[in-house]
Amino acid sequence: MGYGGKPNGRKGDVMIINDHGRGHLRILQLHLGGDRNFQYLLADARTGEAVAVDPGFAPSRMLAIAREQGLTIGQILITHGHSDHQGGAVELAALTGAVILAGDPGDLAGAEPLADDQLLRLGGLVVRALATPGHAPDHFCFMCQDCLLTGDLLFCGKVGGTGPYFPGSSAGQEWESLQRLLLLPPETRIYPGHDYYGGQGTMPFSTLAFEQEHNPFLTSGGFEAFCALKENWAEYKEEHGIR
Repeated sequence: MGYGGKPNGRKGDVMIINDHGRGHLRILQLHLGGDRNFQYLLADARTGEAVAVDPGFAPSRMLAIAREQGLTIGQILITHGHSDHQGGAVELAALTGAVILAGDPGDLAGAEPLADDQLLRLGGLVVRALATPGHAPDHFCFMCQDCLLTGDLLFCGKVGGTGPYFPGSSAGQEWESLQRLLLLPPETRIYPGHDYYGGQGTMPFSTLAFEQEHNPFLTSGGFEAFCALKENWAEYKEEHGIR
């Protein structure tokens, strides 16, 4: 939940695939269920080696898509331990033999813990794991080339929820994690964990530069204003016509 390419398929509860391939990096953005959840396949187009990110739903369908695209899933990456992001991970691991990596392996059978700035090989590419707590204490983002999968930290135009509804969450940690992301190059592409864009049209991905200029949580003027916007988000959305 939050304060916040080329489409294939249909909307609603039916599968959607957005293909955001960039050079040797393949990025398949999938909607297979949940509250507008995005789950991802990242792959080296040259070798077909792939990682699945946040397989919260329909793991057998996710595997079928990978196979249809000529991809082999060798690792499963979890941005955070909420069920809509990891619910299908164990089943997908059983189907593929892939290892699960998560900030807090918890009850994910056979999972291995992630470390901040850990580098993961993806064919001839490298995925960097960034510890970004806030929405959840075990939250990670994943960067490959100029593409950043932000889970529930940063959405297009919004940020991840914090407060009593999200045990272990921290607005202060989320603010610090967002500041860490803002140190990355402005052209960095943002691929969120949910399709929560609330403006006109659609926006399945963004850039850091765009978010710095347009995301109200990043233009709020400091941590106190950031917290105030969270507290008054419903009123702000209504006033500004945000869905």
